[in-house]
Amino acid sequence: MANPALSLLVLSVSALLFQGAWSATFTFLNKCHYAVWPGLLSGATSGQLPTTGFRLKTNTTRVIEAPSNWSGRMWARTHCGVDSSGKFSCATGDCGAQRQCNNAGGIPPVTLAEFTLQGADGKDFYDVSNVDGFNVPISITPVGKRGCSSTTCKANINSVCPRALQTKSPNGKVVGCKSACLAFGTDRYCCTGSYGNPNTCKPTVYSKVFKRACPQAYSYAYDDGTSTFTCVGANYLITFCP
Repeated sequence: MANPALSLLVLSVSALLFQGAWSATFTFLNKCHYAVWPGLLSGATSGQLPTTGFRLKTNTTRVIEAPSNWSGRMWARTHCGVDSSGKFSCATGDCGAQRQCNNAGGIPPVTLAEFTLQGADGKDFYDVSNVDGFNVPISITPVGKRGCSSTTCKANINSVCPRALQTKSPNGKVVGCKSACLAFGTDRYCCTGSYGNPNTCKPTVYSKVFKRACPQAYSYAYDDGTSTFTCVGANYLITFCP
């Protein structure tokens, strides 16, 4: 039986496809069993979004309109709160002790949803990336256009994260899985120096952990072949913990 709430969500998102100067809409859906704080960062030459951060409770949505030719990234901040001194912070994805990220990126490890709208040949380019590590599962679903593929990282990589890559909360729970670049900082793992091209930077034992868990997501910098997706004229549903 169809889900009436999801059907209504799809229709409402589809209805916003053409909005003058607005290129697309992003609908954020939180299916995690805890609240997340999405962070949003626009590219340096991109138009700005109406917000750069907000709280999203379990089983709730929020729609954000994106300007034409927008590019940037989105992620979930987790285990956020205010301490006794009034400082706001998050265990993963923190963007500088603030509810709005204000042009600051999420501190790794963090799972990213990345977009370039109306790029080459008028196509939208999108991907889920674990190049900066992993904190929560994410999926991207095009809405309003047939023939465009979804991409997802549904697995909880924290549960299979190698000990050397683990990020833990004060109570010892694994809340994030670092990339090998973040953990070790070498050219080989960061695809820099003599490894700064696709011919020399290849999958490693660590990137393969991410790729096995999430085959559609970027696992290292040159993982383009299986991880970049395109569509034209769609809106997008970004789901945390799909």
